[in-house]
Amino acid sequence: MAAQSWTYESLAQADSTTLEQVLLTGTPPDPEQLNGYIYCGWNHEWIGHLSGKKFKKGFWKKDGRNFGYNEIVIPDYQEYRGDWKVRLWQGRPIQLGYFRTSLIAQEPPQPLYEPYQHLGHFNYNIDINTGLNLPFRFIRDMVVLPNADDHSLMLCKAYLQGFHWLNVFYCYFLLGHRQPIEYLPYWAQENERV
Repeated sequence: MAAQSWTYESLAQADSTTLEQVLLTGTPPDPEQLNGYIYCGWNHEWIGHLSGKKFKKGFWKKDGRNFGYNEIVIPDYQEYRGDWKVRLWQGRPIQLGYFRTSLIAQEPPQPLYEPYQHLGHFNYNIDINTGLNLPFRFIRDMVVLPNADDHSLMLCKAYLQGFHWLNVFYCYFLLGHRQPIEYLPYWAQENERV
């Protein structure tokens, strides 16, 4: 029996049990394959309305390390369909919530990671998240390619982590419809260390 080929739309309509199964059986993204692209994101659960159902995530390499960032999208109330128009400030997208991209196997061991050792990881607990970005430091995302070797679509599972032993599931979310980055993150051309 052939493995199912997932699309953005079919993942968006899947239930949480199915999404967890995809997460547990899929393959990790190669962080190097994400760099230079921005993805359209959609929060699967209702709680996503708190942070915005739609968003964008871009990926960039700095000083030999892989990072990502978020862009705010104007709500269009079309769920996983419609447009992902970013909110602008002074002619640029608003960028916030920075994270390091890696593999979970490369992270220090902790109970949260035990079922997901085979996955990719977005870790927001990095020094660049200061000021208004400080709350992002609690976010940990587990990341999988639903279709092996296809980096155009990712399924992610977000947790909020207070301590290594205190982890709260936030939501599943999708990343797809990738395009080359048009606006680099502000730190991509700076010499300061992130």
